[in-house]
Amino acid sequence: MQELIKKNKSCRICKSMQLQKVISLGSMPPANAFLKKEELSKTENIFPLEVYFCNDCGFVQLVDVVNPELLFRNYVYVSSTSPVFVNHFMELAGKVVEKFKLQNGSLVVDIGSNDGILLKPFKEMGMKVLGIEPAEKIAETASKNGIETLPVFFSPEVAKDIAKKRGKADVITATSVFSHVDDLDGFVEGIKELLADDGVFLIEVYYLKDTLEKNLFDTIYHEHLSYFTLKTMINLMERLGMEVFDVDKTDTHGGSLRVFVQKKSGVHKKTKEMDKFLEEESKAHLDDISTYKKFAEKIERNKKLLLGVLKNLKSHGEKIVGYGAAAKANTLLNYFDIGTDIIDYIVDDSQWKQGLYTPGKHIPVVSSSELSKKSPDYILILAWNFADAITKKLPDFDKFIIPVPVPQIVSGIVEQDLTIICEAINSLANKLEGKTLLITGGSGFIGSYVVATIDKLNSKYLKIPCKVISIDNHLVGKQNNLLKKTDSEHIKFVIHDVCNPIEVEGDVDYIISAAGVASPVYYKQYPIETIEGTVFGIKNTLELARKKKSKSLLYFSSSEIYGDPDPNFIPTPEAYKGNVSSTGDRSCYDESKRIGETICMAHYKVHETPVKIVRPFNVFGPGMKGTDYRVIPTFISQGCHGKNLTVHDKGNQTRTFCYITDAVIGFFKVLLSGHNGEVYNVGNDNDEINMKALADMIASEVFNNGVKVQFIDYPTIYPKDEPRRRCPDLTKIKTNLGYKSSVDLRTGLIRFYKWFKENALEES
Repeated sequence: MQELIKKNKSCRICKSMQLQKVISLGSMPPANAFLKKEELSKTENIFPLEVYFCNDCGFVQLVDVVNPELLFRNYVYVSSTSPVFVNHFMELAGKVVEKFKLQNGSLVVDIGSNDGILLKPFKEMGMKVLGIEPAEKIAETASKNGIETLPVFFSPEVAKDIAKKRGKADVITATSVFSHVDDLDGFVEGIKELLADDGVFLIEVYYLKDTLEKNLFDTIYHEHLSYFTLKTMINLMERLGMEVFDVDKTDTHGGSLRVFVQKKSGVHKKTKEMDKFLEEESKAHLDDISTYKKFAEKIERNKKLLLGVLKNLKSHGEKIVGYGAAAKANTLLNYFDIGTDIIDYIVDDSQWKQGLYTPGKHIPVVSSSELSKKSPDYILILAWNFADAITKKLPDFDKFIIPVPVPQIVSGIVEQDLTIICEAINSLANKLEGKTLLITGGSGFIGSYVVATIDKLNSKYLKIPCKVISIDNHLVGKQNNLLKKTDSEHIKFVIHDVCNPIEVEGDVDYIISAAGVASPVYYKQYPIETIEGTVFGIKNTLELARKKKSKSLLYFSSSEIYGDPDPNFIPTPEAYKGNVSSTGDRSCYDESKRIGETICMAHYKVHETPVKIVRPFNVFGPGMKGTDYRVIPTFISQGCHGKNLTVHDKGNQTRTFCYITDAVIGFFKVLLSGHNGEVYNVGNDNDEINMKALADMIASEVFNNGVKVQFIDYPTIYPKDEPRRRCPDLTKIKTNLGYKSSVDLRTGLIRFYKWFKENALEES
């Protein structure tokens, strides 16, 4: 009988005996050892889960190796249940065929092929395919579905047999399997046997740099024996007579390293991208043992914080369920000691897992239909790498708990918004890679969306993170506003008054000058602060941009600079000079924004500072307070409290309203464009509506006629000289930058209401 576990004495990469334990997660069952109901009373196999560091080559690994027969023969993880992975592998297959100019009939072999999720698109593109998958039931299912799959563990002998019967492979892939392998020498020897001389071996593995930076400790489990960097991958391949020639990064599993390998005699040249990765790894001190000791401390802090959040919610009678019975979930649940006393059940979309119980904690796994039977108050997203897909799939829920990189309660609406923004600007966002962006007013409504967007870009889209310096004096805001908690080593919050010079160490590549008081009530209350914050704020950011030789500075002006436009200039183009009072209650805001634009253009003409100016038109969305005193949050707050919606005067004033996703997309398009010295309206040029009609729409569409509309006089706290109409002409930004507003008013109102009632009602 084979032993269930063995303990290695030497490093898998360099064979050194100088191994040192850096992380211990105790002992627990294998992460995919789910149980049937009748097995719950039986004793489970548990094994040490401890991480070691090689003092000679810096490789991070498990030395306690659980028998792969136990881990993989009855595997219950099926990749194709995830639409995210289906799309990922479809794109990967297309890229490989194009990158290496594969011809019809080229042989592609996928090791750890699961249910054929990657080989299916290869086959559809005319390739010959073969899968190797030791999970017998999954391999059988794949073969029945047309993807021939051998139910074996890959080895040199298997490789020789395949090569003899089918010829050499043009491409061999190993996605999320290379880290499972104990005998890397034997595995690579098999690759050399099977791979054509000009063939490519493609590997995707969890990227250790991302694991550390994003606190993805739950990706540590018995299947994952090795935790790679590009440097350690290069060292391994060089020792074994292979060569890494290219590298990429994907957002799968929170951040995966994709490496392209060839034989030493291969035809592909090494890319410069490898040097960039190695430089970033060096900066992250991945070959320093102290890095991993600090990581262990970070895990303990995460444990304390998450348990605190969950136990506090339970003490208030809240019902919590989990979503995603992933392997990583079982590391977290077992190490944090989270069981059915906290989580009622876990939803999973895989029929292979439904009806089973999690290893160790014995939490039942059910289908998503269970959510409708008794709605939970909170959903803990255990499969955090699918958080976007899960929140989108559950539009009736808005309170989710994401456990990493730091435990936080997030809004499903906000997470969906951020994904929409990131997808829309993804083609431009690579300009931010490895750069530093400074934003003033970073804790305001729009500023917090900008910061959260870059945080999202860092976590899922950018290969090299963008550093953010968020500056705010918190006159009318607070850190992260009401949007979401952001805890990232790449984002720094600084309390500073922009009326004073801004001192920053290092480069500042991009600047967004968004500091200012935007609510009419607040700028009547703080007229001097409004003027000084805008004028001195833009002056100091322009001086910083000149000093740092920044690539782009975006100044937030306002549609208020048009004042009360002549009806012949509605919709209002950027060329309209305005109809403004310099002495009225609103003038502190209007005139300061106008002089801010003048200062920007002076610096552009004299110093060639790369400035761009945006004039937002009535932006609204999550993050706005009920006490903001702007019309939409005021109406929504009143309705949520069962009060009448109060319309000033006769309600004849008209506006168009722009939902936050459209606005932020527009802001990034302008910031990252090369159109210096230009001014752009940003807003929605549809759905112009008067305030009485807006109140009626909210009363009927949002509150189902459960509240009434009431006319009132202007409050004394509200500034006079309110413009009669405001509607943007967006021809310029549409033509020059391809901008369009996609969210209609009704949709935006519903989204804002869903967020507000769950996240901001108590503060209104």
